[in-house]
Amino acid sequence: MDAQRREAIAEWDDRSFSDGFAGLRRIVDDGFSGAATDGTGWLFLVDGRVVGVVDATLDAFADASGTVYRAPDDALPVLFAMQETGGEPRAKYYTKDTPLKEADRKLSQGGFTGYIELSENVLSGDYYVAYTGGESMAAAYVGNARRLETGDDAFELAADEVGIYTVYEVDLDVRPLPDDDGTAGAATDPADEAETEGSDVETGGEGGASEDTDDDSASAGDGAPDATRDADERADADAGEEAPEDEESPTRGAVQIGDAESSEADAEGTDGDAEDGDDDSAGAGRVRRSPTEADGASPPGGDDADAPDAEGADAPAARAETPQEKADAPADEDVFSEEAEWREQKSIPALDPSEASGELRSAGERRDASSGRSRPADDRGRSERSASNANGGPRSTRSTGESASARSAVSKRDASGGASSGASPERLRKLEAALEETETEREALADERDRLAAERDEVETERDELAESVERLEAEVEDLKAERDRLRRELSNAKERLPDAERTLTPAEARNGTNLFIRYDSKEGATLADAHEGRVDREALRENLRVEHHTSFETDGLAVDGRPFAEFLEDTIEYGFTRWLVEDLPFEVRGTGNEGTLRDLYDALPEIDRAEIGGTVSVELREGGEEIREQRSFDLVLRDRMGHPLFVADLNDSRDPTPEGTLESLVENGRDIASSNETFAGAFAVTESFFEPGALETASDAVGGGLFSRSKRASFVKLSRKQGYHLCLVEARDGGFHMTVPDL
Repeated sequence: MDAQRREAIAEWDDRSFSDGFAGLRRIVDDGFSGAATDGTGWLFLVDGRVVGVVDATLDAFADASGTVYRAPDDALPVLFAMQETGGEPRAKYYTKDTPLKEADRKLSQGGFTGYIELSENVLSGDYYVAYTGGESMAAAYVGNARRLETGDDAFELAADEVGIYTVYEVDLDVRPLPDDDGTAGAATDPADEAETEGSDVETGGEGGASEDTDDDSASAGDGAPDATRDADERADADAGEEAPEDEESPTRGAVQIGDAESSEADAEGTDGDAEDGDDDSAGAGRVRRSPTEADGASPPGGDDADAPDAEGADAPAARAETPQEKADAPADEDVFSEEAEWREQKSIPALDPSEASGELRSAGERRDASSGRSRPADDRGRSERSASNANGGPRSTRSTGESASARSAVSKRDASGGASSGASPERLRKLEAALEETETEREALADERDRLAAERDEVETERDELAESVERLEAEVEDLKAERDRLRRELSNAKERLPDAERTLTPAEARNGTNLFIRYDSKEGATLADAHEGRVDREALRENLRVEHHTSFETDGLAVDGRPFAEFLEDTIEYGFTRWLVEDLPFEVRGTGNEGTLRDLYDALPEIDRAEIGGTVSVELREGGEEIREQRSFDLVLRDRMGHPLFVADLNDSRDPTPEGTLESLVENGRDIASSNETFAGAFAVTESFFEPGALETASDAVGGGLFSRSKRASFVKLSRKQGYHLCLVEARDGGFHMTVPDL
């Protein structure tokens, strides 16, 4: 079976089965529709009946076990069964010339069995309409994700698409699951079941009930032959012959659909075709013609053996015409044009847009089509009789409409004025002109109706869009009101939490006037030197170590950014990084065994005495043979007790990534500091966002040999054999700090 269909079936609800037909029957007796597989072959079922067998025979499931899949819609197992059966492509159409809805209408009226596939030159998906005896079911796989749509939604999506669709005619072999003893039920056709279901018709007439009843037909119809078919047996019995038996599909009810050439052949009467007498019930009340009738010859028994009216099984038998009535029938009666139009409605729409319009042709066109065909006298007589009911009145057919009504009116006026053969040519020309004028006016009104309908649909669409916009705006207004109320509550709560500050400072002013100091509760307790030697753990150090602050301003009653100064300070990135550097980094380096590769940095950690926020470092440079001193500024400078710089840090507490320029500046400043200060051990770039690729490349180039080099010193910017410093990249996330370069 096709792999794509396997994938589609795999998404259906599934359950296992065993015990062959008995196990399957217990599952499908509730009207199950879907598929079943024994691992090799597949069954497709609709309402508990088998509509297709793929890659196996039905007998292979007699004792099988496997999986059943319940379809989300009846259209899918029918469609898949038809596709796997491999129907005959009958015609291909472009939707702009022959709209899908027009083809659907004619196929439904014609009792078609098969499917339409709209996928060629269509980018949005694949669209299908399956037919069983004229009953249609739609399915679509939309978009690259192949979203499944079924029913009216799927058909409307297909009808709105532009592309090329193909009509495939398929014969489905519909049968019930075999009984527990393995006896298979009779094969049926969906159209035949529509004809025979629920019918309980008595057979009779002069010839009595026919004994020629096909077993398969009896099985499909629960022993009661279709009323129309019963009448057709009666007609053959009166003629002294038995109706021929269709050995291949005795109960087929689907109309045979052909291309434009075969449709024309049908209109000429060269092929047998099942008549359809009721537009509202495709497949119900159809009559099978005998081969003699299909060939255009009189049925056995003479003209008195008329077939029953195709309007329904309960219609009275058509009365036989007398020879006088045959002689009185006007030679120019346009009987055959109506039958030709009826046959055109039984065929697939033509590619010519004028042929696919669905409008009835004008009277002149019908006469041209009729006059161009020659029929035997017996055929004309039979056609005239089939157009009459038992009381001699005109028979109602599909092709009757305004044109047929006008034609009937002309005949009545001619009759009231005398014999039809005596009507003057001038009067006939006037009547024809009036009829054509009426047709033209009707077409103009139809165009105006369609235009107004399109305008109405456009206005309704615009109205719906405006209504949706109003609902969306109203929802946004409500959301804004809710947000406003929330902000008001937060503002009120913030005002309540505000300290009774006597003075306020901006965050920048507060940072620039603050220094941090590393102190201990007890010099006898755990210190950074103890941590460096591995004599204490992290918790012991934290319990004894304090990060105190010293400011150039009074902090009592001071508020910064709406918070007390101490609360503000402890929430800054400067304060958080300093605590991480002295409380966590020594244990991370020692715990990962990197004391050697980060020797300069690790040995400098116990020397940290204080940290300057917004501090500067003095560097010595030589230019033109003269020595000059400059001050380099950093977000954070950490010093020893003598004030010598140990570490510098550039901090980024915004959402923007750290750019390449920041790393370039940090690397160059670090070189100058290391050249001027032997105590300098490391430069840190800290971000609460991330580092741009250019920044990472700059760091890699600075340390030489890559950020993850296996040299003796990790991420080391070397100035000389003994001089240099460690370049470290740190990310602040999840409330903590994590060194990413070097990778510990």
